[in-house]
Amino acid sequence: MEGVDASSSIHNAKNQKLSKEHDVGEGENRIGNLTDTIAQHILSFLPTKDAAKTSILSKRWTYLWLSIPVLDFHDGANHYSDSDEPPYKRKHFMDIVERVLLLRDYSNITNFSLTCNVLNDSSRINTWISAVVKHKVQVLNIRLYKIREPFILPCCLFTCESLQELKLNIYYPLKLPSFVSFSSLKILTLIRIVFPDDHSAQMLFKVCSILEELHLISCSWENVKAVCISSPRIHKLHIEDKEPPPNYVTDDDMDGENNSVDQNDDSDDESDNIDDQNDDIDDQHSSDDQSDDTDDQSDSGGCQFAVFGTTLKYFSYFGGFFLDCYIQDSSSILEADLMACYSDRKIDYRAFKLLRGLSNAKSLKLDQFAVKALDDELVAHLPVFNSLTHVHFDWVVLFYSRQLLLSMLQKFPCLSSLKFEGLSFMFRYFGTYDWTLDPVPGCFLTHLKTIEISMFCGSEIELHAVRILLKSATVLEKIIISFNPWELKDADGLKKQQEAHEKILSFPRASLNCLIAISCPPKEKKRLEFFL
Repeated sequence: MEGVDASSSIHNAKNQKLSKEHDVGEGENRIGNLTDTIAQHILSFLPTKDAAKTSILSKRWTYLWLSIPVLDFHDGANHYSDSDEPPYKRKHFMDIVERVLLLRDYSNITNFSLTCNVLNDSSRINTWISAVVKHKVQVLNIRLYKIREPFILPCCLFTCESLQELKLNIYYPLKLPSFVSFSSLKILTLIRIVFPDDHSAQMLFKVCSILEELHLISCSWENVKAVCISSPRIHKLHIEDKEPPPNYVTDDDMDGENNSVDQNDDSDDESDNIDDQNDDIDDQHSSDDQSDDTDDQSDSGGCQFAVFGTTLKYFSYFGGFFLDCYIQDSSSILEADLMACYSDRKIDYRAFKLLRGLSNAKSLKLDQFAVKALDDELVAHLPVFNSLTHVHFDWVVLFYSRQLLLSMLQKFPCLSSLKFEGLSFMFRYFGTYDWTLDPVPGCFLTHLKTIEISMFCGSEIELHAVRILLKSATVLEKIIISFNPWELKDADGLKKQQEAHEKILSFPRASLNCLIAISCPPKEKKRLEFFL
């Protein structure tokens, strides 16, 4: 019996081993039975250099990766690197790109991305771009650095009928051919592009007849006087304008010059400037306005940037208002963001003019510099934002800007949601805590249902602000307060949070139905507590 049992055990072990081998074989067959299209689709999610490694798997896979629809080549170049790569690495990268494009069959390239230094190889790189265009590329992302010889993108790129999305990141003058046609282009992103003149800028935007999204990031407009964006289908526009043009004169520069000028003359000039701005506010469409705008542009070296947004839904601006940007017909705008990175008295009026053009937005986000750029006089001339239901103030110090914020909130009669992020973060306040919202904004009495405060630190400034908000909002349904997790990193921080927690719950509320939600986010998991 023992012999039979031993024989049976050996037989079962062999069957299990054969079964495992059969399962492995089936797994290998399943991979091997994938169609070329599916296998190439899987490979397209890998970096091209990793997809190339699959060529050693079998004879079938030797050239399979050469037909994948997505190609991504990156030689490690970036905007911040000054040193050149070793020559052997440079040669290896250039040879790989050329080998892939040379050996490729007639299949289309849906997505092509190239990041590299140009150095003295502009002709080779243009050959690659031309080859990609011939393969009916749909999404093209070109990032080029260290251009050390004349560089002009190939003409075929600007007549590519298959191209749907184009991203160019090239700090070099963009020279266009005599004929440009982007019949299928829907998304255009231009980064660090230098426009040599008005004609090139206007020509590029004019031919994009079905453009839906436009992103203009850190481009150079110093040679351009005016640009008009009027694509009939555009619904998203993002502009970053963080660097002042070379000929821009700051207030500090002007103050230095004015030290040698009679102060009375300065006062007269400033008074004249204010009068000119008030005239423009009173009559937006007068010819005098255009003259004032032109004078403002010539004084600061800015480019006039007109947007006709009949279909525009999302607009965002991040910069120093060096562009003299304004929006005409914003009736379709749903969301607008204004984030400033520069504060200068000379450009406050531009911030006002841009905000004025967004008066039909449903949602608006402003940071502290964008708010700071507006004084009480300019805010008084803002139109009423009757469609606005949500406002997000980002890093706005309520105590320092409270009168200005109060004036702005009076312009938002239908506001139902209000958010403060970084209410008084890393600021000290030496005033008193006896101020109130006087007069209370109309929306606080009729429409405001939700207030959200994030990055809350529990300071006396913030606690008083919460007290005033709860006391003033008569129809408030919910206030959400999220503590700054960095304030909770030690025992003292947790104690401070608990004390603030208890104080907030004790504050009187104008709305008896208001729910207080306090978020106490530990590092590993966020926890939300609700209190009636």
